[in-house]
Amino acid sequence: MKKAKILLITPNLKGVKDGLNRIQPPLGLMLIAQSLLDAGHLVKIHDTALEGWHNHNDIDEQMMMIGQSDEEISKVVTNFSPDIVAISVLFSNLIESAHNIARLVKKLNNKITVIFGGNHVSNAVIDYQIGQIDKNSNLPTQIDDLEDPNVDFAITGEGDFTMLELIDNLINKKDISNIVGLVKKNKEKKYLINSPGRIKDVVKLSLPARHLVNMEGYFNIGAFHSAKSRSKRVLSVMCSRGCPEKCTFCTTPQMWGVKVRWRPIENIILEIKNGIKDFNIGEIQFEDDSLTANKKRLIELCTELEKIGLPWCTPNGIKVNYHLSNQPDLFKSMKDSGCYQLTLACESGVQRVLDKIINKNLKVESIKPAVENAKKAGLLVHTFWMLGYPGETYEEIQKTVDFAMSSGADSFSFSILSPLPGTPIYHKVLKENLWWDNRSIKDILYRSSLVKVDGFKNSEEFEKFVTEVNIKANMLLKKNNPKRFEYKYGSSAEKKNLVKQT
Repeated sequence: MKKAKILLITPNLKGVKDGLNRIQPPLGLMLIAQSLLDAGHLVKIHDTALEGWHNHNDIDEQMMMIGQSDEEISKVVTNFSPDIVAISVLFSNLIESAHNIARLVKKLNNKITVIFGGNHVSNAVIDYQIGQIDKNSNLPTQIDDLEDPNVDFAITGEGDFTMLELIDNLINKKDISNIVGLVKKNKEKKYLINSPGRIKDVVKLSLPARHLVNMEGYFNIGAFHSAKSRSKRVLSVMCSRGCPEKCTFCTTPQMWGVKVRWRPIENIILEIKNGIKDFNIGEIQFEDDSLTANKKRLIELCTELEKIGLPWCTPNGIKVNYHLSNQPDLFKSMKDSGCYQLTLACESGVQRVLDKIINKNLKVESIKPAVENAKKAGLLVHTFWMLGYPGETYEEIQKTVDFAMSSGADSFSFSILSPLPGTPIYHKVLKENLWWDNRSIKDILYRSSLVKVDGFKNSEEFEKFVTEVNIKANMLLKKNNPKRFEYKYGSSAEKKNLVKQT
């Protein structure tokens, strides 16, 4: 069988001019890369944002594009001379850069096959399919990404192995029509859309090909997921895939499914030990959507992590009310194994919003006990809150802010609702045309307000409100417990900015 030269790319980032923009190694691409390497293909991973991190081009007064120039990207493609370029579009705000890369690739050599993958593409296909059924949904009547003549195929769902199958079949000129997750233009039916990939047995997953990325570049920037890491040399790890919850703002159920699938503990520990050996890792950040859902597996993991002795945290958040009766013991096990901070995904301090708008299986009264349980175990407690849901009243926003600030948490991330494609909230926004007059999905960015919010005149007024709430809330710890504040943030000059961006 023939083998291919494959270039895996992550695009330039949209960033905030006065904000703390984050970047970390592309875990999904590293997993796909290893399966391609194992099959004998020649693979290169390239992060255009990382390699052009100090190259900023203004978009408007608030936003900028971070990453390499067209000339620099073209040079990378020319020097590697790939048969296939696969572009990861994890978030919708990467899509413009992704299409630009596709254009550059085809301009250099029209025979290079261009493939899109990632969360954005999977959700765009879901939205198109729903729109075909509900003609009043205002959902797109086409898959815009595939209408770009520079994009040949898309892969939806978990592409770890389906990408390998697609590339093997393409390079050896075999039939591709039945490949799971494949989406392509089809003249007869407009599109061929196969069911998205879902890996039942994650035991089969390879370890990420971290040797193919510029790990030192990510370490030097030190802008990993957690707002204040214990080390710049962070290893991002996923122990499991899937989440049993179905929150209306979240894409996880569509992308990863509602069944939590854990990797073998020994496999996770091997990945961590390799990270220590190869990259002198100083901290682990677990990126799971539901790390605490399976208590038995988590305790097994903690037992092994205790032997390693590295600090770790859960920056992607954990469910507040899992294992409530056993929380003190669970949190103590986590602390003993090196966990220094938990992030609790609270979202709202109003029961109606949690029940009727978010569909989050969470009682407000369980939040403060969970915070207290974590603090008693010796853990720092960060909390996630979201403001500006469609249907949320001004009074309910204020109640959430007041409740959060009385929760006893050490730090807070008050984020602005982003109506992510593929989610029920996005469908509601489109159907009811709830956008601010000057905003659309193309403006999606961290702490950008896109959707009308009760009690505010415009997006800028609401963004200012949320920024002020974040600063006020995150200074509470300094006022109430200066020693704990110093323990969390240290004495660095960047402290003020970290508090603002927490």
